Amino acid sequence: MPYKILDKKELAPKHVMYKIEAPHVARKVQPGQFVIVRAFPNGERIPLTPVMWDREDGWIVLITFVRGKTTMRMANELKPGDPILNVAGPLGNPAPIEKFGRVLAVGLSAGIVEVFPIAKALQEAGNDVTTLHVAPAPMAILKDEFRENVSRHIFEGFEIQEGWRTKEIVAEIARRGAEKVKELLSEENFDFVLTVGPAGAQKAVFNVVKEFGIPMHADLHPIMVDGTGMCGACRVMVGGEVKFACIDGPGFDAYKVDWDELIHRVGFYTDLERKALEEYLKSLRGE
Repeated sequence: MPYKILDKKELAPKHVMYKIEAPHVARKVQPGQFVIVRAFPNGERIPLTPVMWDREDGWIVLITFVRGKTTMRMANELKPGDPILNVAGPLGNPAPIEKFGRVLAVGLSAGIVEVFPIAKALQEAGNDVTTLHVAPAPMAILKDEFRENVSRHIFEGFEIQEGWRTKEIVAEIARRGAEKVKELLSEENFDFVLTVGPAGAQKAVFNVVKEFGIPMHADLHPIMVDGTGMCGACRVMVGGEVKFACIDGPGFDAYKVDWDELIHRVGFYTDLERKALEEYLKSLRGE
């Protein structure tokens, strides 16, 4: 069953929104769950989070961060009216939506897209939700949507310096995220913290949060292949036990996560991912 692209637009540099006809997902998806998408016959399977959906009309919204071959190919080759081959889901467990009190929900870089449905649901559950997005200044997205659905939205942006690559950008996100979270927790009282984003930046935020002893929920992004617990690629150590992010998560108690192992594992295929992207760029140039 192909899933038609109803709309597509670039929200910011490297951030592309797809509105997709997927009634079986729209009927059942809950905040915090994800889908596995295969866009092309010879393409890889990638996990993406439904950001918005309409149960009656049967559509979902996915937002990709263009960082590898598949997301770049989707951005370059797909257009409204085209089909997505497979959209499997909803998968994973919903985020904890209950009455916590004052909530700080932190989206580090593209992690902000996953924060949106969770923060919206937490606000609707009676919480006072502050959302924080830390990212390069040109990559501010969903500002209006957040301001309409939570108590307060903060964007902590910065300029990318000449010569910076992904490593330096993520390091700056981690530094600024930790600093801003420390400022907020020092000046205000929060009852619960949620984070989504690169593992290294999440760890930096966690190191701040644990100083205050506030409960923290972390949505993790390990390597994922099938999304149903069969491959084991997404395994993480939580509380000294092996867990699979796809079926046990993707969210976990941040105090129980082995952050160093997670950071090590997410970099396993960096060289291969870079090579695949380079080969795709060569093909675009006709080389």
